[in-house]
Amino acid sequence: MTASERNASVISLDRVTKTFDKRIVGLRDVTFTVPPGEFCVLLGSSGAGKSTLLRHISGLHKPTSGKVSVLGTDVETARERTLRSLRRHIGFIFQQFNLVGQLSVLENVCSGALGRLRGPRLGLLAYSSRLRREALQHLDRVGLPDQAFQRADTLSGGQQQRVAIARALMQRPAILLADEPVASLDPDSAKMVMGLLQDIVREQRMTLVSSLHQLDLALSCADRIIGLQRGAIVLDTPACLMNADTVMEVYNNGSPEPMTLQAPTRLGSPG
Repeated sequence: MTASERNASVISLDRVTKTFDKRIVGLRDVTFTVPPGEFCVLLGSSGAGKSTLLRHISGLHKPTSGKVSVLGTDVETARERTLRSLRRHIGFIFQQFNLVGQLSVLENVCSGALGRLRGPRLGLLAYSSRLRREALQHLDRVGLPDQAFQRADTLSGGQQQRVAIARALMQRPAILLADEPVASLDPDSAKMVMGLLQDIVREQRMTLVSSLHQLDLALSCADRIIGLQRGAIVLDTPACLMNADTVMEVYNNGSPEPMTLQAPTRLGSPG
């Protein structure tokens, strides 16, 4: 990986390996970069290394060997204070939403700003009117302005995940990470949530890395698909060049070498 490639990316991993207890291998020699504004989906079965990879990007894990750089920070050498600062610029969307059910939707969204505030906040009025207006704007963006003062635990699963997205946007992140964000949703809600994330990435030129099990959603929403098996990359290609059969062929064959397809050259372009 050249210096210019690292400088052009917001996320870069260079020969990253992670072992747990010297016996369990979470990642094997993983190398890739993610440029600004890309919607990248990690595909793989349970235990393939998707969540471990996301935790390395967020600085929650450090590699056993190799280099991880996120927004210019070298994760493997950074001190905890630097990592905490980095995480303020990374929004994380969880499978189980991680909302505080007894609080209002609006207060849950406001809590996304805590990383840029001093001291705790107890109650909605502890947030400034400016922050409350910003939170309402994000709720409007995810289609839930009328639910602002409703208890979060009274919403449907799809609505709760949209609240979680609005909360992540309150961080004003440069990167969004999503760990199986639609695994617990019905197909219609899953499609709505992934479509919303796709629109947000396009509008704000935000970088998104999401793990998924659903191949159809990955093919319809992602710019790029990275396939993982047993912690190693076995597929890395633009989603527009893939279909379900070609992806499954790689997984069924268990290819130990990464499969990479280049986007076709446009007519009239050099090369």
